[in-house]
Amino acid sequence: MPSNDHTARSAKQADGKAESPTAAPEDGTTPAPATTADDDARLYEPYPGAAFFHGGRHSPIVAAMGRRLEQEACAPPGLRLGPDWTRAHQRAFAAWQHTLRPKGGGDTSGIPDDVAWRALRVPRITPSPAQES
Repeated sequence: MPSNDHTARSAKQADGKAESPTAAPEDGTTPAPATTADDDARLYEPYPGAAFFHGGRHSPIVAAMGRRLEQEACAPPGLRLGPDWTRAHQRAFAAWQHTLRPKGGGDTSGIPDDVAWRALRVPRITPSPAQES
Protein backbone atom coordinates (compact mmCIF):
# COMPACT_ATOMS: atom_id res chain seq x y z
CA MET A 1 0.00 0.00 0.00
CA PRO A 2 1.50 3.40 -0.94
CA SER A 3 2.34 5.78 1.90
CA ASN A 4 0.35 8.94 2.33
CA ASP A 5 2.96 11.70 1.96
CA HIS A 6 0.25 14.39 2.28
CA THR A 7 -0.40 13.38 5.89
CA ALA A 8 3.28 13.37 6.72
CA ARG A 9 3.74 16.81 5.18
CA SER A 10 0.61 18.39 6.67
CA ALA A 11 2.40 19.11 9.94
CA LYS A 12 5.18 21.03 8.18
CA GLN A 13 5.20 24.19 6.15
CA ALA A 14 6.69 24.27 2.68
CA ASP A 15 9.98 25.60 4.08
CA GLY A 16 10.26 22.63 6.46
CA LYS A 17 9.38 24.48 9.67
CA ALA A 18 6.84 22.81 11.91
CA GLU A 19 3.52 24.62 11.99
CA SER A 20 2.21 25.86 15.29
CA PRO A 21 -1.50 26.58 15.63
CA THR A 22 -0.72 29.35 18.14
CA ALA A 23 2.24 30.92 16.33
CA ALA A 24 1.89 34.56 15.32
CA PRO A 25 1.96 35.30 11.60
CA GLU A 26 5.40 36.13 10.24
CA ASP A 27 4.28 39.67 9.36
CA GLY A 28 4.15 40.48 13.10
CA THR A 29 0.38 40.94 13.28
CA THR A 30 -1.68 39.25 15.92
CA PRO A 31 -3.95 36.53 14.54
CA ALA A 32 -7.67 37.09 14.96
CA PRO A 33 -9.14 34.97 17.73
CA ALA A 34 -11.11 31.99 16.52
CA THR A 35 -14.85 32.38 16.88
CA THR A 36 -17.31 29.60 17.31
CA ALA A 37 -20.96 29.22 16.44
CA ASP A 38 -21.69 29.79 20.13
CA ASP A 39 -19.80 33.10 20.01
CA ASP A 40 -21.73 34.13 16.91
CA ALA A 41 -25.04 33.20 18.54
CA ARG A 42 -24.11 35.24 21.60
CA LEU A 43 -22.69 38.27 19.78
CA TYR A 44 -24.80 38.61 16.63
CA GLU A 45 -28.51 38.84 15.98
CA PRO A 46 -29.89 35.63 14.45
CA TYR A 47 -31.51 35.85 11.03
CA PRO A 48 -35.20 36.60 11.65
CA GLY A 49 -36.37 35.25 8.27
CA ALA A 50 -37.39 36.99 5.06
CA ALA A 51 -41.02 37.43 6.21
CA PHE A 52 -39.77 39.70 9.04
CA PHE A 53 -38.84 42.41 6.52
CA HIS A 54 -42.01 44.08 5.26
CA GLY A 55 -43.56 47.53 5.16
CA GLY A 56 -44.84 48.62 8.56
CA ARG A 57 -42.27 46.58 10.52
CA HIS A 58 -40.95 48.57 13.48
CA SER A 59 -38.14 46.85 15.35
CA PRO A 60 -34.85 47.56 17.09
CA ILE A 61 -33.44 44.73 14.95
CA VAL A 62 -34.18 46.81 11.83
CA ALA A 63 -32.44 49.79 13.46
CA ALA A 64 -29.37 47.69 14.37
CA MET A 65 -29.23 46.33 10.83
CA GLY A 66 -29.49 49.91 9.53
CA ARG A 67 -26.54 51.03 11.66
CA ARG A 68 -24.42 48.15 10.28
CA LEU A 69 -25.40 49.05 6.72
CA GLU A 70 -24.39 52.67 7.43
CA GLN A 71 -21.03 51.45 8.81
CA GLU A 72 -20.51 49.41 5.64
CA ALA A 73 -21.27 52.51 3.51
CA CYS A 74 -24.30 50.84 1.92
CA ALA A 75 -26.70 53.63 2.88
CA PRO A 76 -26.61 57.06 1.24
CA PRO A 77 -24.36 59.47 3.17
CA GLY A 78 -26.24 61.36 5.87
CA LEU A 79 -29.27 59.04 5.77
CA ARG A 80 -30.09 57.41 9.11
CA LEU A 81 -31.85 54.06 8.80
CA GLY A 82 -34.19 53.89 11.77
CA PRO A 83 -36.38 51.16 13.28
CA ASP A 84 -39.09 51.29 10.60
CA TRP A 85 -38.47 49.03 7.57
CA THR A 86 -38.53 51.29 4.51
CA ARG A 87 -37.50 51.24 0.85
CA ALA A 88 -34.28 52.94 1.97
CA HIS A 89 -33.48 49.90 4.13
CA GLN A 90 -34.24 47.61 1.20
CA ARG A 91 -32.01 49.61 -1.17
CA ALA A 92 -29.19 49.67 1.41
CA PHE A 93 -29.44 45.92 1.97
CA ALA A 94 -29.49 45.37 -1.81
CA ALA A 95 -26.22 47.34 -1.97
CA TRP A 96 -24.81 45.05 0.75
CA GLN A 97 -25.94 41.96 -1.14
CA HIS A 98 -24.31 43.36 -4.27
CA THR A 99 -20.97 43.74 -2.44
CA LEU A 100 -21.20 40.06 -1.52
CA ARG A 101 -22.34 38.97 -4.99
CA PRO A 102 -20.80 41.49 -7.39
CA LYS A 103 -21.54 39.54 -10.54
CA GLY A 104 -25.22 39.08 -9.77
CA GLY A 105 -24.68 35.48 -8.82
CA GLY A 106 -27.41 35.44 -6.21
CA ASP A 107 -30.15 37.35 -4.46
CA THR A 108 -29.72 41.12 -4.58
CA SER A 109 -33.38 41.97 -3.98
CA GLY A 110 -32.73 43.92 -0.80
CA ILE A 111 -34.74 41.50 1.33
CA PRO A 112 -32.22 40.02 3.77
CA ASP A 113 -31.28 36.39 3.21
CA ASP A 114 -29.53 34.15 5.74
CA VAL A 115 -26.07 34.27 4.13
CA ALA A 116 -25.98 38.05 3.67
CA TRP A 117 -27.44 38.58 7.16
CA ARG A 118 -24.72 36.49 8.80
CA ALA A 119 -22.03 38.28 6.78
CA LEU A 120 -23.35 41.68 7.97
CA ARG A 121 -22.92 40.60 11.62
CA VAL A 122 -25.70 42.66 13.16
CA PRO A 123 -24.94 43.03 16.89
CA ARG A 124 -27.30 41.08 19.12
CA ILE A 125 -29.94 43.19 20.77
CA THR A 126 -32.40 40.47 21.72
CA PRO A 127 -31.58 38.21 24.66
CA SER A 128 -29.34 35.30 23.69
CA PRO A 129 -30.51 31.79 24.61
CA ALA A 130 -28.00 31.71 27.50
CA GLN A 131 -29.42 34.98 28.87
CA GLU A 132 -33.02 33.75 28.75
CA SER A 133 -32.55 30.78 31.09
